[in-house]
Amino acid sequence: MSDLEITINKEPSFTEIWHEGYITYNSEKHYFWLIHPRNVDDKGDPYELEVRWFFQRVPMEVRAMHPYIIESFKQTLNDTRTKQDRSSL
Repeated sequence: MSDLEITINKEPSFTEIWHEGYITYNSEKHYFWLIHPRNVDDKGDPYELEVRWFFQRVPMEVRAMHPYIIESFKQTLNDTRTKQDRSSL
């Protein structure tokens, strides 16, 4: 007979912050969530960002924008300008 043991921590290892966005393609908006997982203690290696689409019917050209969405988000995180300064561009 096999020996089996399941162990689950009661304390969370990370939290997720969900950001909502969209891409306009051929005059149609395709909405997505960008999921930003973070270590609970803000230590350790960062988790990979993820993009999930609201709906299944998203054109392949739009789905291929995944790396650009993530790069845009990273640039936003590193942008030290205020919201007012960004809108004046």
